[in-house]
Amino acid sequence: MLDPVVLFTLLILPLRAIAADVIPVTVPSTPSSTHAVQSNFLGISFELSFVNEYFGDDTSTIPPTFENYLTALRSRTGKQPLRLRIGGNSMDDSVYVPTQTTPMIQAIPGAHADDQPVNFGPVLWDVLDKVASNVGGASYLIGCTFSLAIFIRNFPLTRPTDSLGAVADKLGDNLDGLLLGNEPDIYTAHGYRPNIKNYTTALYIDEFKTAADRLTNTSDGNILDKHELVGPTICCAWNLDALLDDGYTSSFGSFLKYISLQHYPQNNCNPGVFDFQLPYYVQHANVVTLGAWQASGINKILSNPNSQPLILSEFNSAACGGIAGISDTFAVGSLWTIDYSLQLASVGYSAAYIHTRERGVTYNLFTPPDGPNGGPGAWTTNPPYYGLLVTSEALRSENGSIVVDLDISGSKSSTNVAVSGYAVYDAINKNVQQLVFFNYANVSSSAGSSQSFSVPSGTFAKGEGNVQVKYLVGASMTEKVNIGWGGQTLATAGDGNLVAANSTWVVPNANVDCSNGCTINVPAPGMAVVFAAVPTKSNANSTANGGTTGNNSSGAVKPTGGQTRLAFDYTNALSLVIVTVLAITVADSFGSLF
Repeated sequence: MLDPVVLFTLLILPLRAIAADVIPVTVPSTPSSTHAVQSNFLGISFELSFVNEYFGDDTSTIPPTFENYLTALRSRTGKQPLRLRIGGNSMDDSVYVPTQTTPMIQAIPGAHADDQPVNFGPVLWDVLDKVASNVGGASYLIGCTFSLAIFIRNFPLTRPTDSLGAVADKLGDNLDGLLLGNEPDIYTAHGYRPNIKNYTTALYIDEFKTAADRLTNTSDGNILDKHELVGPTICCAWNLDALLDDGYTSSFGSFLKYISLQHYPQNNCNPGVFDFQLPYYVQHANVVTLGAWQASGINKILSNPNSQPLILSEFNSAACGGIAGISDTFAVGSLWTIDYSLQLASVGYSAAYIHTRERGVTYNLFTPPDGPNGGPGAWTTNPPYYGLLVTSEALRSENGSIVVDLDISGSKSSTNVAVSGYAVYDAINKNVQQLVFFNYANVSSSAGSSQSFSVPSGTFAKGEGNVQVKYLVGASMTEKVNIGWGGQTLATAGDGNLVAANSTWVVPNANVDCSNGCTINVPAPGMAVVFAAVPTKSNANSTANGGTTGNNSSGAVKPTGGQTRLAFDYTNALSLVIVTVLAITVADSFGSLF
């Protein structure tokens, strides 16, 4: 018989290796920030020139699947409407034709693929209004023409004011704001200011004032009386703090609703020529750096209690349509989108809009079937759509949420760390509502790899320690289809409705007792959202937002496919070893009596 001490040593050594892998998480008792966001923080931006591919050609051809996608998002934003934006480069030099009833969108020939202006008419506003009603509430940002070609041709802004008067009248309270201009800091590069060699912030502010003044005196009255403007929507060449110092907000504070920015981490405008490969996106330190773009201006906004909220009116993984094999993957489309959105919420943004363009663009949220707009056929759900689902749930709150980056294992500064995490606090009582953990380990789900996070006692308020864990998982980092959230997926659904997922790569929800601390295990590649104060076991088989649920006090969950993808809980494993050793010792002692 093997000596019990020797046996114990042999058994405990590998467990110590496992224990070393458990990452301790420090969760501040109160948030370091007071900046609050709502559950509808992450919205969708649609390029005007291709909006009919998603919304249909008129009110009779709005695709039911498209509305299902939006309804699923709206059901997760609580009392807040779904944020939608219609705009982009194409809106800035498109022409509103009041008499155009069909087609709703008509391309103007000879344009660049990344800037396709169109003629459009009032049917667009009818469609947007109906969609808002059908999905349970939507709040629209509408782009307004400001580029030189239209700005000069239509003085005194006849067609633009016709457009804005019509949209204000039709959408009413569903109109959130009017984006005046799109990326003016690159107007010169785009040829919109051909006679100005140095288009400065001062010149832009003067033009913005001219346009705003005209919008106060139109045939529809003062359009800005109720529906305020949004700007400057800079993306690249200008600094926000310079605009603020030049008097942008002080000049337009009476009718400026939001301060808007747009930004992408890189571009693929010269196809195949870009800076970053997929690993860039799964290093949290790069997300932090990206979120700090325009930090000086953002800090000026946050330090001014009377300042307008800051929004990111357009973003995605790479400008000019994304990058195949990067933008359309689980790692980037799903995980990076969520990580970046939460980072934006943590540094001072109040909303962000992920951009979608025409069929075939790699960063799109979903793909309509081929054929006529609004026609029959199955849609394909792309990885970024899951980012919207998860972000809205991670930020769910009755009072608004304050998001704090937990800097797990120094992830804010080290690109060698494959994890990250956030705490989401209630904006009023400052209790932790959700925890979010990412595991960016570059392995296949079949490898069964996971990372354990140790959540300390006292993280959740008294009586809120019964938590639910929901997992976002993909078959691999480069997966495009097999993605699951909360035990559900759209991989096999062509109608925009989540269905139960029973594949080995799916992890069901878990109920965990975290009253005295707990271990949350996150499969790779994937992430977990920990929700405080969930109902006890009586409701274990269903959740508010769908999905299947199991019960396990340690947070270790077995997928429905039977393959355990989660690491051992150290405390339970150690107890098992001790019991095993004692049993062997007792058996050995009895053996010596005979």
